[in-house]
Amino acid sequence: MKAPEKIKLEFNQRPVDVPPDLRLYRRLAMVCISVSECSYGKSASFRQLHFINSLIINNSFRSLYLTFKSRRTSPQILAPSVDPYLNRCVNYAIGAGLLDQKNVRSGFKVSLTPIGIDFVAKLQKEKLASDIFALAREIGRISETEIDAAMKEGL
Repeated sequence: MKAPEKIKLEFNQRPVDVPPDLRLYRRLAMVCISVSECSYGKSASFRQLHFINSLIINNSFRSLYLTFKSRRTSPQILAPSVDPYLNRCVNYAIGAGLLDQKNVRSGFKVSLTPIGIDFVAKLQKEKLASDIFALAREIGRISETEIDAAMKEGL
């Protein structure tokens, strides 16, 4: 009987791609574009940011919202997911000078700074994050009242 041949195994660790929605630069762009294009007065509450974030990253949630927006009714309850990474990105954006926080009577809001406005303009000029701009145009501007109506309509 012949001895089995030796098999040589080699393991190499390869870098794992980070999904686009978890890349910091892309998420900073999403946050700034959301505040610029989907909110009024270039400022938004965290509630608005989480709602808009869910619309951008979740196709089925966006589809339900757009149905509600066109018909003013929804077959299901619209409940956005709360994304902890969004909160971290907002903190980075504040630290980078893209957003400024402000305390208003109704709660905590963030608004674009002149640097943030310039950042969004450069993204648009250079045709970067064009998919996010397209989604923002599709979604349109969303107020707190609109969010209230969308979330209550399905009940």
